[in-house]
Amino acid sequence: MKAEGHLQKANEIKASLQKLLPDSEGKNVVAIVELTYGIVQHLIATGMERIHQVHSETHVGLPHLLREQGEDELAKVFERFSLERS
Repeated sequence: MKAEGHLQKANEIKASLQKLLPDSEGKNVVAIVELTYGIVQHLIATGMERIHQVHSETHVGLPHLLREQGEDELAKVFERFSLERS
Protein backbone atom coordinates (compact mmCIF):
# COMPACT_ATOMS: atom_id res chain seq x y z
CA MET A 1 0.00 0.00 0.00
CA LYS A 2 1.36 3.42 -0.93
CA ALA A 3 1.17 6.61 1.13
CA GLU A 4 -2.20 7.68 -0.27
CA GLY A 5 -3.65 4.24 0.50
CA HIS A 6 -2.40 4.45 4.08
CA LEU A 7 -3.86 7.92 4.45
CA GLN A 8 -7.20 6.77 3.06
CA LYS A 9 -7.21 3.77 5.41
CA ALA A 10 -6.41 6.03 8.40
CA ASN A 11 -9.30 8.31 7.47
CA GLU A 12 -11.68 5.34 7.12
CA ILE A 13 -10.69 4.02 10.54
CA LYS A 14 -11.04 7.52 12.01
CA ALA A 15 -14.59 7.72 10.66
CA SER A 16 -15.39 4.43 12.40
CA LEU A 17 -13.79 5.69 15.61
CA GLN A 18 -15.99 8.79 15.58
CA LYS A 19 -19.07 6.54 15.80
CA LEU A 20 -17.85 5.27 19.18
CA LEU A 21 -17.20 8.70 20.65
CA PRO A 22 -18.00 10.17 23.07
CA ASP A 23 -17.78 7.14 25.32
CA SER A 24 -18.50 8.58 28.76
CA GLU A 25 -19.43 5.15 30.17
CA GLY A 26 -16.26 3.48 28.87
CA LYS A 27 -18.12 0.76 26.99
CA ASN A 28 -15.92 1.03 23.91
CA VAL A 29 -12.49 1.58 25.43
CA VAL A 30 -10.88 -1.51 23.85
CA ALA A 31 -12.27 -0.71 20.41
CA ILE A 32 -11.21 2.92 20.71
CA VAL A 33 -7.65 1.96 21.64
CA GLU A 34 -7.41 -0.58 18.81
CA LEU A 35 -8.80 1.82 16.23
CA THR A 36 -6.48 4.59 17.40
CA TYR A 37 -3.51 2.23 17.15
CA GLY A 38 -4.48 1.39 13.57
CA ILE A 39 -4.79 5.06 12.66
CA VAL A 40 -1.35 5.78 14.11
CA GLN A 41 0.23 2.90 12.16
CA HIS A 42 -1.20 4.14 8.87
CA LEU A 43 -0.24 7.77 9.53
CA ILE A 44 3.32 6.76 10.39
CA ALA A 45 3.52 4.68 7.21
CA THR A 46 2.27 7.68 5.22
CA GLY A 47 4.84 10.00 6.78
CA MET A 48 7.72 7.56 6.38
CA GLU A 49 7.01 7.22 2.68
CA ARG A 50 6.50 10.93 2.06
CA ILE A 51 9.40 12.19 4.17
CA HIS A 52 11.97 9.40 3.94
CA GLN A 53 10.81 7.49 0.84
CA VAL A 54 10.85 4.34 2.98
CA HIS A 55 8.02 1.87 3.14
CA SER A 56 7.57 -1.40 4.96
CA GLU A 57 4.81 -3.84 4.07
CA THR A 58 4.51 -4.80 7.73
CA HIS A 59 4.25 -2.82 10.93
CA VAL A 60 6.47 -5.31 12.74
CA GLY A 61 9.73 -3.64 13.69
CA LEU A 62 8.34 -0.17 13.08
CA PRO A 63 10.30 1.44 15.96
CA HIS A 64 13.54 0.06 14.49
CA LEU A 65 12.67 1.44 11.05
CA LEU A 66 11.82 4.81 12.58
CA ARG A 67 15.18 4.94 14.38
CA GLU A 68 17.03 4.06 11.17
CA GLN A 69 15.53 7.21 9.66
CA GLY A 70 16.37 9.41 12.67
CA GLU A 71 12.82 9.44 14.03
CA ASP A 72 13.87 8.49 17.57
CA GLU A 73 11.19 10.46 19.42
CA LEU A 74 8.40 9.00 17.29
CA ALA A 75 9.85 5.51 17.85
CA LYS A 76 9.76 6.05 21.63
CA VAL A 77 6.16 7.27 21.55
CA PHE A 78 5.08 4.37 19.34
CA GLU A 79 6.83 1.86 21.65
CA ARG A 80 5.15 3.37 24.71
CA PHE A 81 1.77 3.34 22.97
CA SER A 82 2.32 -0.30 21.98
CA LEU A 83 3.21 -1.30 25.55
CA GLU A 84 0.23 0.49 27.07
CA ARG A 85 -2.03 -1.15 24.50
CA SER A 86 -1.00 -4.68 25.49
